[in-house]
Amino acid sequence: MRRLVLLAAWGIAQAASAADFRPWLGPTPALQLRDLDGREHRLADYRGRVVLVNFWATWCAPCRDEMPSIGKLRRSLDGQPFAVLAVNLGEPASRIEKFRAQVPMDFPVLLDADTATARAWKARFLPATYLVDGEGRVRYAHYGELDWSGPEARARIQELLGRIPRKAFESAARSADGENRARLAASAR
Repeated sequence: MRRLVLLAAWGIAQAASAADFRPWLGPTPALQLRDLDGREHRLADYRGRVVLVNFWATWCAPCRDEMPSIGKLRRSLDGQPFAVLAVNLGEPASRIEKFRAQVPMDFPVLLDADTATARAWKARFLPATYLVDGEGRVRYAHYGELDWSGPEARARIQELLGRIPRKAFESAARSADGENRARLAASAR
């Protein structure tokens, strides 16, 4: 019971500070997971891009509620070196696919079946979201629901995009363009 009360108090505190982006202290944890199609994704593969890493689950109401704003943010940054990785905690692919049929997600959904990656990232509460800079380092953490298409989130992401050298920016944009074409081709099948 005490744990439930503490969790509720934490949730209220998070709601009160919805735009609270905490600077990340310490090294960036590893991220190497497979997506729903079995393709492996490593955080290192996204160097040169700002990456939003979101830990979520279908049973988590705030996670479900914020997912459309993450998609809106990603689409608004098409052509820029920006990527989203949605890391699902321990759920079967069938449940995730059912959710995706209701809430389209045009970014990779990675499977953290044993939740080891979430533990390494200190994602103790959901949703837990991290902003990674173009050099592959976590810069900010946000715990709780947020409108990711809103001005606070966009300002943090634009700050990180502004640190990417122009040459890397162009290379990452070409790479992101290729991913968008592949996503469109896969969805047409």
